[in-house]
Amino acid sequence: MRKRTGILWLRRGIFALLLLAAHMLQNTPGYFPEIFGVRAYFLISLTVCIALFEREVVGALFGLFAGALWDWVSPMGDGFNALFLMLVGAACGILINTLMRNNLFTALLLAGCAHFLYVCLYTVFFVVAEGVGSSGWLFLRYYLPSVLYSVVFLPVFYLVVRAVMNRTRLRT
Repeated sequence: MRKRTGILWLRRGIFALLLLAAHMLQNTPGYFPEIFGVRAYFLISLTVCIALFEREVVGALFGLFAGALWDWVSPMGDGFNALFLMLVGAACGILINTLMRNNLFTALLLAGCAHFLYVCLYTVFFVVAEGVGSSGWLFLRYYLPSVLYSVVFLPVFYLVVRAVMNRTRLRT
């Protein structure tokens, strides 16, 4: 029983470190290239991958952690990212438990939907609602391409999370 708890702590510690690394890559200027001003949102992809393997409760908690990291450096800092990623982690975990299989195609589908939903909600709440001019152009020029740019890196995150899960598999 003690070994089992140690393995769980190790696995979740590794996931926390992965989220911190993704946070640094995503939110530190100059760490990861922006293509014509389009940024990749690694925290969404990594949250989806962790939730696929850890299921709903742990996925929601890691989503909350990732979103809190993002909100910490965000100019808004109002909890939007924490709430969104917590709900994404819970939803992905529930879908894998009840309806879908855990594979790379499912991860791409869920992450693509999560990224698209994020940019749509962000545009509505923080661009359109703030009265920013030419919000449609911003959505098409910056936010929508960020969905594709982010999802391109999802297989890397999926393979890393799967490798961590395989290495820390609980033997019964």
